[in-house]
Amino acid sequence: MTITPANLEDRLHAHLTNHYMQLHGMLVSVTLGAAGFAAANIATSTGGKEDSGLLPWILWSGALLAILVVYTGTVTGVFALPAGIPSVWDLVVPLAIGLAQFMLFGALTRSVAHFTTSYGMVRAWFFAMAAFGAFATVGILRARHLVNVTSYHATLTDGVKYYRSRLMSDVAGAGALTLVSAVGGGLRVGGADISQFWTYVNVSAVLLVLTIGLVMHHTTGKELRKKIRDASVSNPPPPGYPIPPA
Repeated sequence: MTITPANLEDRLHAHLTNHYMQLHGMLVSVTLGAAGFAAANIATSTGGKEDSGLLPWILWSGALLAILVVYTGTVTGVFALPAGIPSVWDLVVPLAIGLAQFMLFGALTRSVAHFTTSYGMVRAWFFAMAAFGAFATVGILRARHLVNVTSYHATLTDGVKYYRSRLMSDVAGAGALTLVSAVGGGLRVGGADISQFWTYVNVSAVLLVLTIGLVMHHTTGKELRKKIRDASVSNPPPPGYPIPPA
């Protein structure tokens, strides 16, 4: 069968979306495997009280939450991406985010990171989270660049502008995550004597930023669906247009 330009045009409409969904799906599978390995390592730890107490599990939960936030953000808006061929940025940025996620769990796995104390483990976790936030910031900016208002029908303008504004809020959240995490790691590199209490406070701040991001993705998805429905009502399909079954 001869491939026609129309065939390629049809493939092009879903190519960029499929690329992101498949790539993020693969990364989630890999990082969830790392999460299971890290959990087994924490559960069987023979270290001191700090190494086998509550803190490693909180760090593990934060790393798992990071996976959830990224994947939720992807599935919330990836369907709105315009037709296009993935560039090198569409490959490198998601892979960098996935690598940072893997590092989060690697910091909690003694067979990967041989830290003599929990102090080193926490420091590595903070820097991995800072890298995750920085790469996520670049990824969100890339998504905002792709979602250009001129690429969509006029009835979708309101929805697209709304989504772009929410992406800027996501940039601010990812930037805050990077800053809070970098401060946590930087203080420890600088030799600051940080008590267990302030470690919990710093980690809790990271988890709070991630939780807010998750809630924001839920809100964005809900409002975006509403705006798309409104656009469909105001611009019904022409007579004879095949309407898929409900």
